[in-house]
Amino acid sequence: MWQTGVFVYALVTIPVFIVLGLVAQLTRSRLARRLMEIVLLSGVAAFAVALGTLADDGLQWTLVVLLVALFAVGVVMHLRSYFRPSQGPS
Repeated sequence: MWQTGVFVYALVTIPVFIVLGLVAQLTRSRLARRLMEIVLLSGVAAFAVALGTLADDGLQWTLVVLLVALFAVGVVMHLRSYFRPSQGPS
């Protein structure tokens, strides 16, 4: 039963990470950036634990692969935003 909770937590961290990344980028808030990093690390750890319990269910593996792909796209978009020139006030 606890494995389901860990899996759900891992799934919830994906949109939370993306939203915190956007908030950190828009507001330049260090707190939001640190929270984003904590959510990212805890989500990756939760996925590692949850993947150990998914060895026999094909549907859950498909869901995990799709969500990891979505997470990877979010991370790439977030990292790209650091390398774009900022458009400050004119």
